[in-house]
Amino acid sequence: MPEVPKPGELIGGRYRLIEVAGRGGMADVWRAEVEGDLGFRRMVAVKQMHPALAEQPLYVTMFVEEARLGAALESPNLAEVRDFIAERGNYYMVLEWVEGVDLGTWTRWHFERGEGPRWELVAAVGVGVLRGLAAGHERLEDGVVAPVVHRDVSPHNILLTTRGLVKVIDFGLALAADRRLEATEPGS
Repeated sequence: MPEVPKPGELIGGRYRLIEVAGRGGMADVWRAEVEGDLGFRRMVAVKQMHPALAEQPLYVTMFVEEARLGAALESPNLAEVRDFIAERGNYYMVLEWVEGVDLGTWTRWHFERGEGPRWELVAAVGVGVLRGLAAGHERLEDGVVAPVVHRDVSPHNILLTTRGLVKVIDFGLALAADRRLEATEPGS
């Protein structure tokens, strides 16, 4: 089984893992820093496939496809996929670091305070989510519309940034006509 990475480890010769920022069913997301030439540094997110899944070709293909489709999408309302690394049996997707909170946490915070969010904020979040999803639905591949359907739109896959943007994340279950492998059964 691939070795589990540790904080401080350097991935791809440029990405220093700092701490696990989130855990999911298929991967962990690390807060990391890219170490560029001449002291350049920038915060990034490194999504690392769970080592047990990294030994299963179906899951590796799904992870690679998530990176490929994510890299093909451009919108201020999507987290940008910046790099992909296969190293020492592990697989990593490098994404833009999004400083903020997920929609589920945000709504729970309002609920626990006993007050709803302002309607203007709710409308802005809705518009941001729709813009992100539209970028997938309007994707062009060689000048032809090649839609990507997210299929996992949920509060934990919507981030609200400290700069007031909405970012849709995690295209791991996305459906696209040019997807090299369909990993879900019909009706799933």
